[in-house]
Amino acid sequence: MRPNERHCGLYISVLLAALAITVLAVPGHAFVRYDFEGSLYSEPPQPILDHCVVEQDGVYHLFYLRGNPAVNIGHATTDDFIHWETQPPILAPGVWDSRLWAPYLIPAQNYWIMYYTGVNTVGSQQSGLAVSNDLFNWSKWPNPLYHPDPVWAEWTANGFAHGRDPHLIEYNGRYYMFVTAKTNTNRGAIARAVSDDLVNWEDIGPLYVHDNWHVLESVFLMQRPNGKWHMFFTEETVNGTSHMYSDSLMSGWSMVNRRIVDGGHAPQITATPQGEMFSRHAVYNDQHGTQQYVIRFTKMQWIGDLASVPKPLILQGPWNFVPQTGDAFYYQPTYGHNAYVRNENYAKTWVGDFWINTYEYYTGPLAYGLPGQYFGDAKTGIIRSQVFTIQGNSMNFLIGGGNYPSQVYVSLVDAQTDEVLFTETGRNSNEMDRRYWSLIPYIGRSAYLEIADMATGSFGHICVDDIIESPDVVLTGVGGSGRSKKIPNTSGTTSSAQERPTRLFPNTPNPFNPSTSIGFEMGHEGHALLEVFDARGAHIRTLVDDKQPVGVRRVAWDGTDDERRALASGVYFYRLTVDGRAVETRKMVLLK
Repeated sequence: MRPNERHCGLYISVLLAALAITVLAVPGHAFVRYDFEGSLYSEPPQPILDHCVVEQDGVYHLFYLRGNPAVNIGHATTDDFIHWETQPPILAPGVWDSRLWAPYLIPAQNYWIMYYTGVNTVGSQQSGLAVSNDLFNWSKWPNPLYHPDPVWAEWTANGFAHGRDPHLIEYNGRYYMFVTAKTNTNRGAIARAVSDDLVNWEDIGPLYVHDNWHVLESVFLMQRPNGKWHMFFTEETVNGTSHMYSDSLMSGWSMVNRRIVDGGHAPQITATPQGEMFSRHAVYNDQHGTQQYVIRFTKMQWIGDLASVPKPLILQGPWNFVPQTGDAFYYQPTYGHNAYVRNENYAKTWVGDFWINTYEYYTGPLAYGLPGQYFGDAKTGIIRSQVFTIQGNSMNFLIGGGNYPSQVYVSLVDAQTDEVLFTETGRNSNEMDRRYWSLIPYIGRSAYLEIADMATGSFGHICVDDIIESPDVVLTGVGGSGRSKKIPNTSGTTSSAQERPTRLFPNTPNPFNPSTSIGFEMGHEGHALLEVFDARGAHIRTLVDDKQPVGVRRVAWDGTDDERRALASGVYFYRLTVDGRAVETRKMVLLK
């Protein structure tokens, strides 16, 4: 423990005595699921503004100003910045802090410290402190800790006064706090204070003084590996987040290299195993008297010393855009009830904040499109999911849009043969209904999902959401009926032996070099013989020759014979025989 942490512990240990430890468990997912959600958090109808994110034991905790005017400090948790659990609010207004703004957290020894802006009834702003040992239960320090010094700053306790949005940096063995301020000469500024114990703070003058009256808000400072310091901030009356950099934390800051890098406000950067996550808040206006506030998260990029906040295509990565089919899915999924902005009404059958509707063109605040904007029916395109192995007994999803079975559809396709296993289309409505497919005959197969919008006529678009692979058993006809009966699976198994076929799967890859994988499925326990033959039918290699249980098995063939001699390029065949009866023979190609 460093000396300053030990001193801080003496100051606040009494506040920790009543706090309990909470453990948050985050369950994993065993089956394929696509819900199309984006990296943002919202808590409608509450406004949510200035925020801070910290990580503990693989869980990210978001703390944010809740309400406008502020009601309290909100709290939410996630492990992927997409799926959130809203927790109970953690701090409420007190005696000197009738409003709470801008939380910022730092870890200490075995506990967390939160600095925040407390605002009194006349608008005077100061920095307060709260502590927790589990991030769920907090106790506040009874008095404010810091405000800009009136010797140089325009600050008073008896009227509106700047002193908000605390940000902390540990630098050269000491702690520095930076807050919004304004000078006695009516210039925007960043105030600076120093502490050795995180409780007693000494004002040491401004870090930066602006060349005009515009106040710099929500300052976030960081140092990159090349030693340069970077400042992100919001400037009063200037829309968006600005960035500038300096060789030194304590000097050299200038608007000469300032760039606006994003349209949001109150920026923060969080280090994650996947890279730096840039977060900020924004407002969605439905133009019918309701505003929805969101905090959006984007993986940021750097081009030398220049920060960049890209606008990612949400579907890119989990899904592949099929070339030369069109761009209908490039700016999907759509966000919320976008049609409502232009006085159109859809039944709310989607789940969460995002869903696919290729008619719409609005992917949420700070992304693509504007509220109410749309593409119409003319856009076309096809997307395909990553290949996965079917494990569940069933799959279900929401679908709407046009009734064009060969042009507008969701299909499940065998990845080896391109055989369409199931397909569904819409019913000429944006209202989606849930369809069910029984996957039992196909367990163990490699497959992918295909979503298509290739129609340009009336209702020439598709609506899709909440695709779920499940252990539940469903009763449905081949190709899916859309009105299937679901029977929960309580056995804990994927399917019974009676329901499983005995079959031989296509090898993958094919053609191959140097090796390929061959799969087969046993519908009942028996003796399996898997052999490889050349183009003339001569035996080349035995891959399996023993008793096999019910289920799927895969074996590798490295292009050698029984003597482990390498074989020449050419066409080869493989055959599965079970209990002396040939099941199936397939072809493969070895290329060298």
